[in-house]
Amino acid sequence: MLEDLPNENDELFREETNLEHGAWLKNPANKFFLYSEGYKEAGSRLYEMCTGSRFHWNTMVYPLIFCYRQYCELRLKELIIMGYKYLDEKKDFRDEHDLLKLWKVYRTEILLKIETIDKKTLDNVERVISQFNNEDPKSMNFRYPVTRGPNRQESLSRATLDVANFKKIIDKLITFFEWQWDMLSHYEDMKSEVISFMLSEMYSGMHYDGY
Repeated sequence: MLEDLPNENDELFREETNLEHGAWLKNPANKFFLYSEGYKEAGSRLYEMCTGSRFHWNTMVYPLIFCYRQYCELRLKELIIMGYKYLDEKKDFRDEHDLLKLWKVYRTEILLKIETIDKKTLDNVERVISQFNNEDPKSMNFRYPVTRGPNRQESLSRATLDVANFKKIIDKLITFFEWQWDMLSHYEDMKSEVISFMLSEMYSGMHYDGY
């Protein structure tokens, strides 16, 4: 029993000692992508664990929805960063947890400037985002069962949830976000290629003139 309890030699955080069990926290890859993909995958795995288990439906629903909430927030902020970069605007996302506000920044300040997408599609995406935001406006309701003090109340007003339906609809929202990520990545790659070509042509012309 005692060997299963923390002892004086235990270190919770230590450097990687085994590639089989280690993680590269300062991975040079896109951090927002790594974080958002991690939360998305965690949500998917939790859903798989819930299937066929009434107990898990009632316990893992909270981290499951929290993970997808985190994914949506991180992916929206990443899309805003990518969009501003493509448009050569020296802006950043707001320190904001409100999904609807983040979405409206992306929709109006970025997306409408670079791509024509059916308004009905965008309105439907916004409607789903708004539903998620109304359910959990500050990304707190599925982290804690009660609100902040001193007058604590239950975090959630909803008594039940069709988790299978939630997963079906959140997957549709994920499909939209992945489409946007791929689109902006493609546009940025094309932009870089054009700039490289122009610089190459400029350099070739200078070299030809004897400079």
